[in-house]
Amino acid sequence: MKSQRLRDLHRLLREGRAASQEDLVHELRSAGHEVTQATVSRDLRTVGALKVRVDGELAYRLPDDVPSAAAGELTARSLARVLTELAIDIRPAGSLVVVSTPPGHAGAVARALDLAPAGEVMGTLAGDDTIFVATADAGSAKGLAYRWLSAAGMNMPTVGSEEETP
Repeated sequence: MKSQRLRDLHRLLREGRAASQEDLVHELRSAGHEVTQATVSRDLRTVGALKVRVDGELAYRLPDDVPSAAAGELTARSLARVLTELAIDIRPAGSLVVVSTPPGHAGAVARALDLAPAGEVMGTLAGDDTIFVATADAGSAKGLAYRWLSAAGMNMPTVGSEEETP
């Protein structure tokens, strides 16, 4: 049941019939699935769907279907949208960049970061609401954090600020 529902959800997302969770509930029910909005919400997290602007309208898409500059990569503009909508905090920590998201969104954001054109990213590890992004060194982490903060319209914490003290 669940595997067929997830396959149908993938199909709906690829067909672009996913403007809202309510639309997906209706479409999945039409396909014979007994679902609620909560079920659809969990399934969207499971498949890593992102809510992005498509032709000026918000819609759910699979990360692979987000417009890209090259096969398998998000454009800088698309990544900026993901970070603006879902990043709560972005901080360098040694050779890592730590990205905080709302609960349940770290996997989708990590997927977007993995697809983004940033040569410094060696890999990502996502929990429920936190992502560790590995880079080669502290300088790379600071540069990457600064670029992502700028893209998201956030400010880099200043050295010695209250936010940085334990």
